[in-house]
Amino acid sequence: MSNPTTADRTANVFPLAFPISRRALLGTAVAAGAVLAIGGTTVLGTTNALAATTASTGFLRLSEFLTGGQPLAAGLATRYEASLARLDPKFTAAAAELQRYVNDAKASHIDELLARPDLSEPLRKTITQIVSAWYLGIVNNDTDVELISYADALMYRPTADVLVIPSYGGGPDSWGEKPANLSTTPNKEMQR
Repeated sequence: MSNPTTADRTANVFPLAFPISRRALLGTAVAAGAVLAIGGTTVLGTTNALAATTASTGFLRLSEFLTGGQPLAAGLATRYEASLARLDPKFTAAAAELQRYVNDAKASHIDELLARPDLSEPLRKTITQIVSAWYLGIVNNDTDVELISYADALMYRPTADVLVIPSYGGGPDSWGEKPANLSTTPNKEMQR
């Protein structure tokens, strides 16, 4: 009589009705990951990035028109729109009203739109909010400021072929104040 191997003992303790292969296990994990990435994240209490990007298409197109027609990043549009709505509860309705106005005006360029005498002050305020956010890379109100993008702020586009986007301080040649003179008397710790 031969001694049972570990595999034989395991098979007797955990009998399987069907064989599980590594390939089947990996396939199931990939399928579950795809389901979570596409729509299952709402079950986990997080936002669905795909749905947010799709919902922001109108905001993206509006932003492209307001900033002069250059292509903008959809991911940034989602973040700007969410931040503007978070910091200004009236923003979503104001942006929808602005979108209707732009569609009705049939202006071919932002300058044409701004020249219209019937452009109301609240619509101008919404235009300023959107354009400022994209150009400065921040969204702010009186009490909060939220950085959305530093390197992709539109203020750097005009000089992108000449200057490297600064990654320090306030930009090139911006040094802080000279530190106050320190006492020249050595402290007691250094005298030991």
